Amino acid sequence: MTLIDYILMAAILGGAFYLLYRSFRRRGGACAGCSNGLCNRKP
Repeated sequence: MTLIDYILMAAILGGAFYLLYRSFRRRGGACAGCSNGLCNRKP
């Protein structure tokens, strides 16, 4: 494997871990754009 392969692998893994961290860090949120859970949507 070349240096470019390692750089791409690190970028992809870094992005995946960032998305995983962001999804765990997010609090509550009943709807997609709402992180405070105060949406006025009726079921």
